[in-house]
Amino acid sequence: MVKAILSVLPTSVFVGESGKLHSGKVRKVSVSMPEDLAEAVRARTGAGGFSRYVSEAVDREIKHDLLGDLSAELEAEFGPIPEEIRQQTRRMWPNYSEQ
Repeated sequence: MVKAILSVLPTSVFVGESGKLHSGKVRKVSVSMPEDLAEAVRARTGAGGFSRYVSEAVDREIKHDLLGDLSAELEAEFGPIPEEIRQQTRRMWPNYSEQ
């Protein structure tokens, strides 16, 4: 539930004003992935967008991890979210499901 609440906070709360986790410099790396996944990325990106697509996916995943870290810190400091607040947020975001 904290993740649902935190999802509406601006990214700058946990990654800085630019919203980017990187400096803009690039480094060539080798990544192994299942062949069908690589083909799906290539089908979406065409010839020149594979690296950008993967970089953006990794960027999103790291931001998600940071949200999880922040959520854990908030819960450790302030305790779990009261049930009444959980119910209120479920009404505000009826299509959200906890994972």
